[in-house]
Amino acid sequence: MLSDALTEEHRAAFANAQPFPHLVLDGLWPDDELHAAAAEFPPGDDPRWMTYPDPKEYGKRAGDSRMWGPAVNRFFTHARSQQMCRHLEELTGIGPLTADDVGGGMHMTGPGGRLETHVDFNTHPTLPLERRINLLVFLNSEWERDWGGVLYLGQQREVEVLPPFNQTVIFACSQDSWHGHPDPITGEHWRRSLACYYYAPLRPETGPAHSTVWRPQ
Repeated sequence: MLSDALTEEHRAAFANAQPFPHLVLDGLWPDDELHAAAAEFPPGDDPRWMTYPDPKEYGKRAGDSRMWGPAVNRFFTHARSQQMCRHLEELTGIGPLTADDVGGGMHMTGPGGRLETHVDFNTHPTLPLERRINLLVFLNSEWERDWGGVLYLGQQREVEVLPPFNQTVIFACSQDSWHGHPDPITGEHWRRSLACYYYAPLRPETGPAHSTVWRPQ
């Protein structure tokens, strides 16, 4: 998990990363906790999953706190804690941060599924806060590049991140933070992850509120 030593070690790498500030970390969380969380994901046909009609996010399933088991709850208790927020503030230089799982939680995408490159919605739906940091943790025991589902950062796919087990991606949200996994998943593979989002007070440069902005085709 994030610590003072890790934030100090990676602060410059986060700030200087291209095409926008980000960091990819392997093995950040206890393996046993993540295995327990992965085991709590219901099958893809469970009616509790939220699904999306837009073909740009075909096959995506999301599960909010009503679906979380004990292990997933433990993960989000830590991910949303004041301690985690303080570590992320030290790592990113962004704050003060408040965690929220609005739009996050359990994510799963199955055969043929994809998420087109996009910029996220920029403000909290009910509070005067701006979305500033995304944290994604992958739960896939194995993953091959030709299965699709690769996370790309940048409008031109400048950075690619495979989604293997216990890999964490942290990135700053802005009008330039294009990301997605636009290549459809092949075969009978399911891409699982946990997502937590972090907000800070609105700034003059925040601009008008907007929903997801999809990459022009």
